[in-house]
Amino acid sequence: MNWEAVGAIAEAIGVIAILVSLVYLAVQIRQSTEQFTRGVEATELSAFERNIESGNHLREILILHPELAELMLKGFKGYEGMDRAEKFRFGLLLRNMFSGMQGAYIRQLSVKHDPIDFEGTARVIDELLTHRGTQEWLETTTPDWRPEFRKLVDERLVQIKEQLDA
Repeated sequence: MNWEAVGAIAEAIGVIAILVSLVYLAVQIRQSTEQFTRGVEATELSAFERNIESGNHLREILILHPELAELMLKGFKGYEGMDRAEKFRFGLLLRNMFSGMQGAYIRQLSVKHDPIDFEGTARVIDELLTHRGTQEWLETTTPDWRPEFRKLVDERLVQIKEQLDA
């Protein structure tokens, strides 16, 4: 056998090895992409479920404890007309509500998990902000919100006040 034939056979084997390697690499990349996509979908679903659980928990508390629902309604009418203990409890309720919405907002910024973006939770924020008692509470307290959520609430509050003044 001559060396040219041996070289040609070696080249052919090398080409076949490279092709097999490329096919293997393509299969691995495809599997990794599918796993990554499933991981992202699971994260999105988890974030969406977290939002639902947060809202359900607060509604459940108000259903199971009618006195808290009454306190909430009284607070909505006016924060300034409440006694010290009522203000404290009303403030805690608002903190819980806004905390859940802040979590939903930050999750939406981090993981686009809500098919209608933040529209549903934004409507709840707007509804809270229409109440005089919520506005008075915001004027007397500085919740420990993340800056991007604070900005969102402040912008929506300006819009609400403009609508109420019109």
